[in-house]
Amino acid sequence: MDEVIANAKLNDVYKIITISTNLSKIDKIIKISEDNSQVFFTVGVHPNEVDKDKNYLNYDLIKKISEHPKCVGIGEGGLDYHYGLGSKSNQIASFVTQINVARDTNLPLVIHSRDADKDMIEILKNEFKNGPFNAILHCFSSGESLAKCGVDLGFFVSFSGIVTFKSAKNIQEIARKLPVDRILVETDSPYLAPNPYRGKINEPKNCLYVAKFLSELKSLDFNQFSEILYNNSIKVFYKIPIWEQL
Repeated sequence: MDEVIANAKLNDVYKIITISTNLSKIDKIIKISEDNSQVFFTVGVHPNEVDKDKNYLNYDLIKKISEHPKCVGIGEGGLDYHYGLGSKSNQIASFVTQINVARDTNLPLVIHSRDADKDMIEILKNEFKNGPFNAILHCFSSGESLAKCGVDLGFFVSFSGIVTFKSAKNIQEIARKLPVDRILVETDSPYLAPNPYRGKINEPKNCLYVAKFLSELKSLDFNQFSEILYNNSIKVFYKIPIWEQL
């Protein structure tokens, strides 16, 4: 972990968020954040884990853990119909539970969506009518309709190394059209390393390459775009107390 953090700093990445996928593993995530001042965490259940996690509907547990000073978001929760892991009904129920926690805590919801755009859009619109909440469309690989829905609701769209792949023309076109004040970058480590490191183990340091790619895609000065990304990040992850370099 020390090496990962050191590598990140070399590329001007000073804060790292580790994402929860299963509440049975949350203690490990919490410990990592407590042992490293630069690391924060989210709490939630990944849609592919709902049939494995007995607490996938446990609003009270998720809310209690979210009160930890280093918990900065809820999730990643959402819908994933790609592999058929986790029944749709359980995925939806778990997702709505996490939306409720995000709404009640005012913490941003980290949304996972894969091959589920229609249901995702419907749920987001309906739930937003029940009361607003903040959210991030994490590791975005969906269609333009979902991106538009997210932006219309005031959400952020977060791009991973996928956007740098030659085959990701549709994702690149969506990113090109999005307003810059709605964009975030991430790595989804250890997966989806961006070019020029595709196929290798991913690390937070590689946010740099996603940001550089997007700045060129949108014909923006890199330093200007980096400042925009910084401002977007501190806006959505407001609970992170210190953002200066360590």
